[in-house]
Amino acid sequence: MSFYIRLDMSSEVNKIELSQYTEVDYLCHVIELEIEIQSSFAKITNVSKYEKNKNTQTKVLVLNGVNLKLENILVNNKVLDSTEYVLETEKLILKDLPDSFTLETHCIVNPYENFSGEGLYKSGDILCTQCEAEGFRKITFHQDRPDVMSVFKTKIIANSEDYPLLLSNGNLIESGVLDDGRHYALWSDPFKKPSYLFAMVAGNLFKIEDSFKTLDNREVKLEIFVDPGNEDKCAHAMESLKNSMKWDEETYGLVYDLDIYMIVAVDSFNMGAMENKGLNIFNSHYVLAKTETATDSDFQGIEAVIGHEYFHNWTGNRVTCRDWFQLTLKEGLTVYRDQEFSSDMGSRAVKRIEDIKGLKGAQFAEDAGPLSHPIQPKSYVEINNFYTSTIYEKGAEIIRMYHTILGDAHFKKGLKLYFERHDGQAVTCQDFLKAMSDASGVNLDHFGVWYDQNGTPVISILTSYDEATQNYEIEITQNVVTNNTKYDCLYIPFHMELINSDGNSLDLGDNAQIILKDKVTKINCSKISQKPVPVFNTNFSAPVNIDYNYSFDELLTITAYAKDEYSRYNSLSLAFEWLIKDLTKSYKNGEALSIQEDFFRSLATILSDSSMDKNFMSYLIEPPKINYLLNKADNFDFEVTNHILNHLKYEIAKRFEKELVSIVDSYNTKEPYLLNTHSIGQRALVNISMWYLAHLDDKDINEKIYTIFTQANNMTIEFGALRALMVRNTKHAQKACKEFYIKWKKDTLVIQKWFRLNAVADFIDINYIKNLETLPEYDEKVPNLVRALVGAYSTNVVAVNNSSGVGYKYLCDKILEIDQFNPQIAARLAKSFSYINKIDNERKTLLTQSLKELLKASELSNDTMEIISTNLS
Repeated sequence: MSFYIRLDMSSEVNKIELSQYTEVDYLCHVIELEIEIQSSFAKITNVSKYEKNKNTQTKVLVLNGVNLKLENILVNNKVLDSTEYVLETEKLILKDLPDSFTLETHCIVNPYENFSGEGLYKSGDILCTQCEAEGFRKITFHQDRPDVMSVFKTKIIANSEDYPLLLSNGNLIESGVLDDGRHYALWSDPFKKPSYLFAMVAGNLFKIEDSFKTLDNREVKLEIFVDPGNEDKCAHAMESLKNSMKWDEETYGLVYDLDIYMIVAVDSFNMGAMENKGLNIFNSHYVLAKTETATDSDFQGIEAVIGHEYFHNWTGNRVTCRDWFQLTLKEGLTVYRDQEFSSDMGSRAVKRIEDIKGLKGAQFAEDAGPLSHPIQPKSYVEINNFYTSTIYEKGAEIIRMYHTILGDAHFKKGLKLYFERHDGQAVTCQDFLKAMSDASGVNLDHFGVWYDQNGTPVISILTSYDEATQNYEIEITQNVVTNNTKYDCLYIPFHMELINSDGNSLDLGDNAQIILKDKVTKINCSKISQKPVPVFNTNFSAPVNIDYNYSFDELLTITAYAKDEYSRYNSLSLAFEWLIKDLTKSYKNGEALSIQEDFFRSLATILSDSSMDKNFMSYLIEPPKINYLLNKADNFDFEVTNHILNHLKYEIAKRFEKELVSIVDSYNTKEPYLLNTHSIGQRALVNISMWYLAHLDDKDINEKIYTIFTQANNMTIEFGALRALMVRNTKHAQKACKEFYIKWKKDTLVIQKWFRLNAVADFIDINYIKNLETLPEYDEKVPNLVRALVGAYSTNVVAVNNSSGVGYKYLCDKILEIDQFNPQIAARLAKSFSYINKIDNERKTLLTQSLKELLKASELSNDTMEIISTNLS
């Protein structure tokens, strides 16, 4: 939010507080825009109808405006002179206004020099918009906040040769040619929406068409617009859209409401995609895909994001958030919905593991660092900094807990009531909770503490077994200090399982699924003939950390016998961590590094299980990444941990070389590509097998992987083989890396994968990264490319945390450079240092110096300054 200006180095920027929320003084019911595109600027005419809010007293209207050249203002057709309004740097203030009036403003904007990714800007050869969260103020003067909901009508005028396509929200009601040869299009959106959902696109794009018949028997036109030459990469996106529409109707009875649904793919986009009403603007990464250029994860990501933005039509558009403190109201709920959609489209177990793995890797780390915040923050400086894993992924887990507590029927009943009550309104998280509570009859006041509480709750558990009485007692303690004056703990759905020595699950009755409501909960299980192995938080019933002293053997028992796949995956992941700690201790004591045979036996059982889902198997056998270990440690030792991880990978590859080679040899590179659960799993297992084998640095194996790389008929295997070869800086790796670059350098989405893979390689240094920046395919004005190279490098924690400090200096220099034209991307790069309190004192001193130097820059945006200051705090 750039209107918060730092006056000097010692001053603090203003914070916006949730407690200070007040309603707007004037309601804007109708906005009629005319956007006239010229060769070097755009002229924006805004005719808006205002009515005084009956709940307020003032007659002052304050409008936001950033980088706008104001030409004229009219109130009820009367031109105002400069004495009748106040024009500040980023505000337009009107006083002594009537109770209702029409405001007309004329201003000039320059989209051709706007590289911020907000407002109206140029992406490639097209003009497009991004208005969430506060980009509309870069287009025209307006009360740019989500609780101001208006009916929009948009007329776009442009040169038909340069901009043959003119799109906006809603339905096209008129188009034609003007006397001067230019053309126009008039769009009308009949549904009230906040300004952050406004969208406009102008350019020369190719259209892919289809249709969908809704539940109420209406034919909806479906259109995807892409750069010419990309039309053969849209089939999967279109199919995903139709599947999303069908799923939402069948699952929740939610029907699309306009006559047309449009998606536009652009290369320069700060976000993944945007749910603008009827006109979604997407990062091209989440639209364009075909077998030769996209991996399985790309296809799955497209399906999920297409679904996510479509589901926003109800959970975000028809019912939106009152203010940005309620961001999780639309995002957490919609992430939950897209997770469920993807689960129904593929493997539910694997999808759940993917989601939890992502949550633990990103959100738990966020919660453990200086950037920790509740899903409903209480204050912010820059709202763009709160598009976080906490808001999205943890927010989705909160919604999942509603479903767990209430059950499917009551959950859907609550959603239905929520839509009935609030359709066309801007509401709060508490409105959602009340609808869920009222519909189900369950008092959820205590559950509401989740919205206020930051940090990952820790559940400490003690167990005892009395052989004489055959009684097994479980004592569960919440280690949570809440911010709530009424409750000193959280309301947590908690599921568990007990496994006996034969691997059978014991009947726990009602104790299998309980709700923790108190600081301490005791559970007594009677008639337990032998001490069981407990499995806690099965299927990740709540986003908490479990503090329980498992033995290594118990973890392997859970891996072998637990009923739900997540518990099996999690227990083996914990066994990996147990081994890494044990090996680290031995290494530091100068002892030989040995791995327990039981661990190898467990892996052998997994690899020999022909009935197991191959994708699930690939997740099971993958060791934790060093970034994940970093965020769980203090005074982290990068060199030793990296050495131990590589030793562990080598030993696994050595022990199971025969099995892994067999998996790789079983893959037929000429087999037709199929996008189904079985085929995806098979390719995932082949890829991780090649990756393990590459750690052996065996010439014949490297040749085998290189041959697969050259013969692959799909990007999943081609890129998987390249990733494996890049484990070490061998001749095969260098050759494959060069060949991939030459083959794909003209395809920007594929070359982004190549940049990313290079940036995270173990053997790279700063000069290597700087050389990549000089390639003609790299452009730091394109957010996707910045994320692919600099963003990926920022996650290479071993390279970045080189003891010389050169990694810190490089990233801070890049942050300052990018911040000058795209503060959002710069701020996200700055978030990569949130582990500052996890590293040793020497590195912390170097990093602190680099961050303080960065903070001294007088031109630093509030976006980036807020993140840097928080990290240093």
